[in-house]
Amino acid sequence: MKKLFTLILIFTALFANAQTPGENFDVNHYDIHLNEIDFTNHTLQAQTTVTLTALNATSTIELELKTLTVSAVTSNMATVSSFAQNGDVLTINLASPLSPNALVSFTITYGGNTFNESWGGIMWTNGYVCNMGVGFESIPHNLGKCWFPCVDNFTDKATYDVFVTVTDDKTAVCGGNLESNTDNGDGTHTVHYVVPQEIATYHISFAAGDYVEWTDTYNGVERDIPITVYVKPNQYDKVSGTFVHVKDIANFYETNFGPYPFNRIGYVITSVGCMEHVDNIGITSGVLTGNTTQEEYVAHEMSHMWFGNKTTCSTAEDMWLNEGFAQFCGVFYRAGVYGEDDFQQEMSAKTSTITKWCKSESNWIPLNNIPQTMTYDGSAVYNRGAVVVNTMMNYLGRETFLAAMRDHLNNYAFGASSSEQLRDDITASTGIDMNGFFDTYVFTAGMPHYGINLLDVTQSGNQYDATVKMTYQHYGPEHVGQNNRVEVTFVDNEGLLQTTLVNWDGMEAEDTVTLDINPVAAFVDYYNHFLDAKSDKNMTATASGNLGIDQQLSIIVNSVTDSVMLRGEEHYVAPDDDSNIPGLTLSTRHYWNVLRLDFGDADVSGKFTFSNNANMDGDIIHTENDSAVLLYRSNINDTWHTIPYTQQGNWKLGFFMVSDLQTGQYTIGAIDKTQLGVAENTLNTKKMILSPNPTNGFVKISTEIESSEILIINCLGQFVNSCKISGNEATISVESFPSGIYFINLLDDNKNIISTEKLVKK
Repeated sequence: MKKLFTLILIFTALFANAQTPGENFDVNHYDIHLNEIDFTNHTLQAQTTVTLTALNATSTIELELKTLTVSAVTSNMATVSSFAQNGDVLTINLASPLSPNALVSFTITYGGNTFNESWGGIMWTNGYVCNMGVGFESIPHNLGKCWFPCVDNFTDKATYDVFVTVTDDKTAVCGGNLESNTDNGDGTHTVHYVVPQEIATYHISFAAGDYVEWTDTYNGVERDIPITVYVKPNQYDKVSGTFVHVKDIANFYETNFGPYPFNRIGYVITSVGCMEHVDNIGITSGVLTGNTTQEEYVAHEMSHMWFGNKTTCSTAEDMWLNEGFAQFCGVFYRAGVYGEDDFQQEMSAKTSTITKWCKSESNWIPLNNIPQTMTYDGSAVYNRGAVVVNTMMNYLGRETFLAAMRDHLNNYAFGASSSEQLRDDITASTGIDMNGFFDTYVFTAGMPHYGINLLDVTQSGNQYDATVKMTYQHYGPEHVGQNNRVEVTFVDNEGLLQTTLVNWDGMEAEDTVTLDINPVAAFVDYYNHFLDAKSDKNMTATASGNLGIDQQLSIIVNSVTDSVMLRGEEHYVAPDDDSNIPGLTLSTRHYWNVLRLDFGDADVSGKFTFSNNANMDGDIIHTENDSAVLLYRSNINDTWHTIPYTQQGNWKLGFFMVSDLQTGQYTIGAIDKTQLGVAENTLNTKKMILSPNPTNGFVKISTEIESSEILIINCLGQFVNSCKISGNEATISVESFPSGIYFINLLDDNKNIISTEKLVKK
């Protein structure tokens, strides 16, 4: 019992003194020597001197080192009493505690087999080796610890000297400036690189193998910057074509984000992927095409020198600050290299993709505090982050946004920041309160939906005052947007457009804007500049063609003599008005806006698909008793009503064809036939055929039974007419019926409904 009690005391003391690496000190500098690289056995023999400043009095120093085994720890400034490795943690025990602010260095000798995973760590491939500073599988992701003892996080930054010794048939390249290349006289040489800027442990790098160097110089805004690309000998001829725009990209970033923050623009071929190591960006052979087809990767990784390397996300959960901005820059650079229209087209496509991705409830995840299992998720972090950055730029205005980003990068230069700090920095820089924006786009899952109702237009001299009602809904978790700001574009009969920013708080508000055009329609986010809960496309057609908005709406131009201007939108929320039709339920998930302006004669039709699929209309179409209908209103002040269309399919899946598609709003509804008294007796169903259907005059009714009765009701469930059928068919007139949907019910002798067909009256 006494022995057990003693063990408990020992373990209690150990846990009481347990520290997080870097908790009581700040690393100032790493001096890394890779003295021997064994390409056959995949081992390193190395020595690293870590210089640090004590933050508090401490008698233990804890660093991280993965897989490699420490053989010695020495210090000229402190007495090392012992050291031990437990998993990835190296604990150095001191004979006497360091005092606060003490500056001390420790030299650690170590070696052995290196760690790697499928993507990350020390990667060995056919006589080449490189480090990848993070791993997708490892949590935490940082893998500086794979080749030197360190404090391996995003915030403890330091300067570096890196020495790498390789045989004379190999070339070694690292981050930083090449200070020397020493011939050791024994068939080996040692390169020495210096990184004077403070960077995170995952940003320092080395690569070694049979490399050749391609060089150039970029005349930057403040200085000439060397360009180096290290590739395999058989890849050299592809470098100039792949990097043909590297100077233009650098100039675009410097112009917009400030001077290049590091020492050279450097790239090196790796075996597995692209990685933003400072001055020594890893790229795969797949990027080296000899042309610009993979140029996005060249641009994306270079932009990390500002977003990720100069200023780093403070935690993995805020990775969008690194990867979202870099993914945005991997499209934004196109504005400088290929022109504004090219950038807008590429960014709009990415926005549409992420909007559809956000529709899935499984993707309702806030952009920050992302789970570490999703840190490097292409949709959740990279592309959604890029779309939110683009939204932010349009929310603020481009020049205001770029000035704020330059301020933020300078405020946190060679440090780390969080989403909250970025929010506060932009607010301070611009004078625009960014709390609402970050609450809506960064801290809340899902996405906003902005609606607009054109209420009134009055002429004021040579201008027009348009009063609009703006509405906010949130697609996803419950949230009420504040500091809402979005572009509204007005369209007149000539197709002229005028765009303005509209601001409001809360669920709805009215605003009056003064325009130079007399609008006939208004649209939120006409140019797809914002992440919002809708899909949209624009087209001016001068020939026949098809404008597919989403999987449920296609606008078809059958013929046109001059041109027709079209816009289609699918909104991922319910229409903001009810039909008040008994037995009719409107979609709770979507409606469409359509704009059509004809210049000359045009034949335009629309195809609206419905389905009881859970992702489409399964909210209102559940059984065969739920009959799908298409509803229309010309504007927000109109009431929903039926229009002429033809329908094909069954209750589970089908489509409506509208032969003369008009400007207005459309949605899917479902009529519950049991509520309307038109439920079918499926055990005794008899077929009935209506022809023509739709019709604006007469309809021929053919049945399988003789001497039956027909009962006609409208979509309100109201009795319209009835008649007897002698034989197997009858022709009746519906010319006096108002346009809309009617149900033709076939009755048996006991007045039971044995068949029902839908009739559309034009």
